[in-house]
Amino acid sequence: MFLAINEMVHEKSRFALIAVVIVLVSYLVFFLTALAYGLASSYTRALDKWDASGVILSKNANNNIGRSLLFENDYRDLLGEDTAALGVGTATVGADASDDVALFGIDPDSFLGPEVSSGRALASQSEVVVSDELERIGVRLGDAITLQGADSQYTVVGFVDKATFQTAPVIYMTLDAWRAAASEVSGMSAMRDDTTISAIITRGEERGSYVSNRMSWQTMKDFTFALPGYRAQVLTFSLMIGFLIGIAAFVLAIFIYILTMQKKSIFGVLKAEGVSSGFIGWSVMVQVLLLSSGGLIVGLALALLTGSLLAGRVPFAVNALFFSGITMLFLGCAAFGGIASVRSVVKINPVEAIG
Repeated sequence: MFLAINEMVHEKSRFALIAVVIVLVSYLVFFLTALAYGLASSYTRALDKWDASGVILSKNANNNIGRSLLFENDYRDLLGEDTAALGVGTATVGADASDDVALFGIDPDSFLGPEVSSGRALASQSEVVVSDELERIGVRLGDAITLQGADSQYTVVGFVDKATFQTAPVIYMTLDAWRAAASEVSGMSAMRDDTTISAIITRGEERGSYVSNRMSWQTMKDFTFALPGYRAQVLTFSLMIGFLIGIAAFVLAIFIYILTMQKKSIFGVLKAEGVSSGFIGWSVMVQVLLLSSGGLIVGLALALLTGSLLAGRVPFAVNALFFSGITMLFLGCAAFGGIASVRSVVKINPVEAIG
């Protein structure tokens, strides 16, 4: 330990350069991982809150909930304690023409009713509960909001923590209010049907045997991966980050190995003076662990700081499991480079090393 730390203090510039490389590489990997996870999560955060097992859509919807239409004759016998009707649509909040929202029509008494983080739950057709993502455009409790293309006004009575669907903030309203809003926004008020819903969300057992020829049931996982763009996005980011981690970890191992081999003559002198190979090898591993762990900690801290500064502007989300895996992989590759270096140190002939 003394030899390792003393050398790092004496050769500040060399070790500082290696440390900066580790910090930058780890910062890049941690930050991109958090961005990718945040973007993927923003597709399904509202769905994850339901703890649902599956979803029933119309068969001709091609697994797209936005194109699914179910009528009362289709779903009347399916509704129960473990099933709930859902209406889905899109709109633009009148207060911000650049911000689209997802409209969720629900029965407030069903398990789809959101758990509000502030305010209260829905109580009437003129009230809505909205994602706290809308607070950044100035929406507050008690505000009256409108949707572009619709005449009705809705009073915001509650906020839900990070409720998003396909990256858009969610506005929860009653099913009757959703039918009215969806028909007004689409310009088809004359074709409104007071029994229409988009889907039935299920909990518990598989519902495939209970649906008619016009409907199909699929697991929530399959439904999520069928969302437009979700699968391609997840696979693209996963491959990109996977290759980045692999290449960065390999480069880190090479850096450690080269750093050690540059000191071959120094190790030869130490061995000639009677210092054991085990002591020298231990000092090399201590340096590897100090550099790697220190660089990873600083890189992680910078990634978290950047995420906090960009909060609300980019979909940054931390997954402790992913971060732990990345950390273990980096440390493992650094240790591999250190072990390879130690094996070379053990084989050093003092006479040849000194020259």
